Amino acid sequence: MDPQNEALLSLTILLTGLVVVFAVLIFLILIINVYGNIIYKVTQKRHKGKDKTEDVRAPVSAPEPAPIEVEEGIPSEVVAAISAAVYMTCGDSAPVIRSVKRAATNPRSLWGEAGRLENTRPF
Repeated sequence: MDPQNEALLSLTILLTGLVVVFAVLIFLILIINVYGNIIYKVTQKRHKGKDKTEDVRAPVSAPEPAPIEVEEGIPSEVVAAISAAVYMTCGDSAPVIRSVKRAATNPRSLWGEAGRLENTRPF
């Protein structure tokens, strides 16, 4: 084959591949949109029969928070940050925080602790 025919064949294969890929992508987009519309209409029919006044609830006042025992020297911003972190981690079922204390300090230095962790790491 001469180089001109090889280039033409390569270009034809390239363009055919691109057309097939984009045609399949457009087809998938259409299928997903149609499926989404069908699901939306089905859920609308289910919710249409429900009475919307059932979902309205009377506002409930928040209970008074229990006082938290805070160790001397811990600022209130730290207590608020700890409370927010616990709430974000556990959600609505967050445990009640009763006290905030400083953790006991380790008698080892950081280098000693790193060495202990390095030497006792499982295989």
